[in-house]
Amino acid sequence: FPGDLTVPFQRGALLEQRRDYAGAEAAFRQVLERDPLHAPALNYLGYMLADRGQRLDEAVALVERALAIDPGNGAYLDSLGWAYFRQEKFDKAEPLLRQAAEQTPGNSVIQDHLGDVLWATGKRREAVEAWRRALAGDGESIERRTIEGKIARAR
Repeated sequence: FPGDLTVPFQRGALLEQRRDYAGAEAAFRQVLERDPLHAPALNYLGYMLADRGQRLDEAVALVERALAIDPGNGAYLDSLGWAYFRQEKFDKAEPLLRQAAEQTPGNSVIQDHLGDVLWATGKRREAVEAWRRALAGDGESIERRTIEGKIARAR
């Protein structure tokens, strides 16, 4: 199935999980060379760059392209909000992260991201509430101790 992009996409995700970021980026770019409108690859690559604090303008552009293809996708809204957060554009990040958090209240990572932007904008009580939701959520891809530390420092 040479036209199927599932394998190179999954390869990119696996490489990213193994912290082979260069390999993951190459795999996602291979997907995008074959299908420039592959929203999951646009989002994954954009989020990966943003999460690592690399090439943030490119990260924003990639995720914006994903959102143009799939408007309102909660994961993509989170990715764009996180990229803006990493750029310290909190005014742009907050509404996106709020919308993503409302769509996926059980997603721990998204709730943690929302907590971080709320903390950065001085909304301390709301930040702690978001971090508590992160701890009560699915628990995927978070460091519980890190979030518990954020809550403890907020007191």
